[in-house]
Amino acid sequence: MKANFTKLFVLAVMLAGFTQYAKAQAVKFGKVSDEELRMSVYDKDTSAAAVILSDYGFSRFEYMGELKVVFERQIRIKIFKKSGYDWADVVVPFYQRGSGKERVSSIKGYTFNLDDNKVQRDKLENNSVFEEQTSEYWFAKKFTMPNVKEGSVIDISYTVTSDFIYTLRDWEFQHSIPVVWSEYRARIPEYFDYKFQMQGYQALYKSENQKEAASGSASASPDMQNNSYVWVMKDVPALKEEKYITSLRDYQSKIEFELQRVQFPGQAPRTMTGDWEKVTSDLLTEDKFGVQLNRSNFFKNELAAIQGKHKDQQEQLAAIFNLVKNRMKWNGKNGMYASSTIRKAWEQRAGNAGDINLLLTSMLLEAGFDAAPVIVSTRDNGRINTSMAPMVTKFNYVIASVKLGDSEYLLDATDPLVPIGTLPGRCLNGEGRLIKKGEYRWVSLAPKVNYTKLFSANLTMNSQGEIVGTGRESAGGYGAISLRRTILEEGESKYTERLAKEVGDFRLTKPEVKNLNDLNTPLDITYNISVSGSGRSNDIIYLNPMLGRGEKENPFKLTERLYPVDFGTPIDETYICNFTIPEGYEIEEAPKSVAVNLPENGGRFMYMVQQQGNTLQVMSKVNINKPVFYAPEYAFLKEFYNQIIAKHAEQIVLKKVAAN
Repeated sequence: MKANFTKLFVLAVMLAGFTQYAKAQAVKFGKVSDEELRMSVYDKDTSAAAVILSDYGFSRFEYMGELKVVFERQIRIKIFKKSGYDWADVVVPFYQRGSGKERVSSIKGYTFNLDDNKVQRDKLENNSVFEEQTSEYWFAKKFTMPNVKEGSVIDISYTVTSDFIYTLRDWEFQHSIPVVWSEYRARIPEYFDYKFQMQGYQALYKSENQKEAASGSASASPDMQNNSYVWVMKDVPALKEEKYITSLRDYQSKIEFELQRVQFPGQAPRTMTGDWEKVTSDLLTEDKFGVQLNRSNFFKNELAAIQGKHKDQQEQLAAIFNLVKNRMKWNGKNGMYASSTIRKAWEQRAGNAGDINLLLTSMLLEAGFDAAPVIVSTRDNGRINTSMAPMVTKFNYVIASVKLGDSEYLLDATDPLVPIGTLPGRCLNGEGRLIKKGEYRWVSLAPKVNYTKLFSANLTMNSQGEIVGTGRESAGGYGAISLRRTILEEGESKYTERLAKEVGDFRLTKPEVKNLNDLNTPLDITYNISVSGSGRSNDIIYLNPMLGRGEKENPFKLTERLYPVDFGTPIDETYICNFTIPEGYEIEEAPKSVAVNLPENGGRFMYMVQQQGNTLQVMSKVNINKPVFYAPEYAFLKEFYNQIIAKHAEQIVLKKVAAN
């Protein structure tokens, strides 16, 4: 033990001489150029609200009584528009767990403005920096740069010192605004063998790896070497938000580090990439995770009442799920750990996702179910790379898994509107990891139900173009969850009152909501429909057969999209409307029926107009059959929606038949 410590200490001393940041950049902190100050637009993206002019990062190992990883960053940003002011609000995350800590220090910042052709410099004051805990083990230093205006240049630098010597920070080359130059350097002792994982769609401008002799320390061995790395990207386009995306972080260009092996002089190599057996064991003995699963005395009376009332396991499962869901109020915070104990959460009837779903799992286990927690990364937290070694810090949520016969149910009791066996939309993100002794596997988080909407109406039109009749909206699956939430948050009476308001020529009256609280059935809304006409008889009547409910705008605006389209769930939207046309009129012009298919059964759009006597039926059906479409499919998906929009905009023309 002592020999091993001595070797590590010698290594640390050898590294002590390598604290200088040999910056290759020509940018000097706190010195901006006249060109940068006068810059009014970024020529490679004239719509940009701001641009990162330069972003430099450097990681190194340093001895400070013990070995640390030191990360330094310097970033310079040009603000063009008010919508870019958010970039003056800076958040520096850091991690603390047990005795291991990260510390943020040496925070410096300046805001530069041109005022009457004179450079005005405002310094970030220390009292403007504050600290906030963002989750169980994550914290953040936060500050806002002073005197930011349109045209400002801001310079920011800081240092993060970490006790976690086996972890290097990710480096993000790409952001939601363009980046002119992004450079990351790392000086790593040869004893540490890292795997570098590149992500994203932008190519590196430069990538170098050189060996450096360990000079600069009297204790340095002539055989000791460092691996010195440089990665650079330039002219990186903004990663632009578009509809149907999980998190932009899933698709941004960045580099991640995974320590695979350590071999100190005179020692056998040690494999450092963890395995799920060890991670599972650690979590199951973690006080705020696995230990909570064995705490059950405080709910035994409620559980006994359920088991006394329900003998069927399926009924027991539903009753336990509903008990937790209806008793506990989610505080809106994610988390895979209990905030304190599940007993305290039970008594307070509130908690984070970890409190509620670990409580649910504990109750299911006590009831004799084959249950276990599943750790998850929510959609806004980013997708888990299942090919990488386990990193618990990538997860931010937990749900429950229950095996009953041949079926496996995934349960989340944080949302009162989600029925049993359905996950909230935030959890539909690839795969989660089952945390269960002796069973090590990934669990698919794919949706079990679709997003379903149906509109149907029976309407009669007269010669003045007036329309009257009845309509019905029906929402199922995730469509029902969304609509129920809207109605309950607004209040049923206010919702129906708003629904009944006249919009242009269109009016809904006597709206009635059905099945609002029955989560296992579709939510229905019925009402009367009336559309005002011209007030006089018309020889020609123009009818919008979609009644304003058609698709009006293509959600896919980019010419090319490199990252996937993620709908979250399959979609099924159906519109059926029967029109009785006035006597003495005939159809002069009507949309042609079409059927448009996406490749490989990815989706289908059907539009049909049929006439039988004086009744005209219009049907539109949009099916998206899979949740995720990848970049090669984007052009097909964009054109698919173009055709839907074009067809939904077409009108029916009725012409009065001349009397014989």
